[in-house]
Amino acid sequence: MSRHRAPRDRRRRARNLRAVLAGGIVFGVGATATMAAWNDSEVATGSFAASVFDTESQSAGSPTYASRPTAPGATLSFAATGMSPGVSHYAWLNVRTTTATTVAGDVSLTGVTNNSGGLVAALEYRAVRMTAPNPTATCAAAAFTGTPAYIAGGASSWLPVTSVPGTPVASPVAAAGGAIGLCFEVRVVNGAANSYQGQSATVTWQFTAASSN
Repeated sequence: MSRHRAPRDRRRRARNLRAVLAGGIVFGVGATATMAAWNDSEVATGSFAASVFDTESQSAGSPTYASRPTAPGATLSFAATGMSPGVSHYAWLNVRTTTATTVAGDVSLTGVTNNSGGLVAALEYRAVRMTAPNPTATCAAAAFTGTPAYIAGGASSWLPVTSVPGTPVASPVAAAGGAIGLCFEVRVVNGAANSYQGQSATVTWQFTAASSN
């Protein structure tokens, strides 16, 4: 009996070994099939640069264009050392963008600061945007005739020198040296009290410039 069982056992172990080897081969084929796929990537780069917006001013009393962001700023030459009620005095101001400015914008009268002197309370004004910068255009009574572009006051209305329009009036200014001319008219109010005689005043107007894009 034992002689017959031994060959059968050997044949059984051989079958089991072949089964294990077959399983290993299957597993090996499966591992090879999970190899990573081909891959690649793309990269994109953008370049950016900010625009430039810068302004400068000029007046008869400050004839050289320069940046004047703080008081006293440009000197307005009113020639108003002997003012009387109802008599107007005029002064011009040019505002332009610098040659390095790359975008257009707007200039608006937005504030009055540094008012001083006893005559301040008796002064009133109005202002217009001229058809061209000075001295090409002349800042005088003629600038307020017809239908000028008022930036403060109006044809029949004046503002105290201590105030500005509630809604600023924007004046367009072009890029790269674009200039606008402004003309101020100031007078002592009609009917001013005699107590204002001999008094003086200093008034500083503030403009705000903003790029349009």
